[in-house]
Amino acid sequence: MINEIAPNIFNISLLSREAIKSEEQVLCYKNGKVLMKTLEDKFLIPKKNELGEWVTEGILLGEVDGEKCFIAEGKDKMPQGFEYVGMRDIRGQSDKLFKWVTAVGFHLFSWISDNKFCGRCGSSMEFKENERALKCTSCKNIIFPKLSPAIIVAITKGDKLLLAKNKLHPGSFYSLIAGYVEAGETIEETVKREVMEEVGINVKNIRYYKSQPWPFSSSLMLGFFAEYDGDKPIKVDGIELSHADWFDADNLPEIPNKDSVAGEMIRIFREKNKI
Repeated sequence: MINEIAPNIFNISLLSREAIKSEEQVLCYKNGKVLMKTLEDKFLIPKKNELGEWVTEGILLGEVDGEKCFIAEGKDKMPQGFEYVGMRDIRGQSDKLFKWVTAVGFHLFSWISDNKFCGRCGSSMEFKENERALKCTSCKNIIFPKLSPAIIVAITKGDKLLLAKNKLHPGSFYSLIAGYVEAGETIEETVKREVMEEVGINVKNIRYYKSQPWPFSSSLMLGFFAEYDGDKPIKVDGIELSHADWFDADNLPEIPNKDSVAGEMIRIFREKNKI
């Protein structure tokens, strides 16, 4: 998965503003995109000396294999040889460490940008000294990074797997049923509710698999396996999904890659059930 970067080490730091040194990397975000140095079809994280005075100060994101990496707000005019790249294009790169550092930077930068002012009293926010959090300069309200828990579930019916097509996904891309946990709800209850809401069936034998942070949507994905229960036919909600069906291991449609827990779980099913 995208977050499994060993033997590389990425230590996320407490938030602080610092002057960026010449050889240190800096991720500059603007309007949901990140500034990258382009080399043919490959993207590279810029270093301070490549950007000159375009950026001088940043927020320390952490250390990547012992080297500091910063996040900063991008500007409208780009330096020559650089371009703003969408996060979907970042996910298309092959370098897992590059993708993970850029994604975590995007998550934290978006959270900081969305919380410049206190939601309780309207005063400005500052970095908390001893935690990765923001603190109000007036009422001392503390805000931690946004992290929304969501379930994702691989439902089997004998030797078949339920896959669904989201209306927002182009082409023939299919994935697992997923959805956010609501207030007052256990994650097991979320699995049952989301499955019923999206495809109209019941499930049983719900088994936790593993979790995965997903910075692109500020989420924490909680993966489950479950089994079809009963005799209800699939009935897609028509709101989020356009189609869902049972698939054999040897006849799967286009599925998520190995970066996501969804892709990993689908491949586990395929290896277990292929002829």
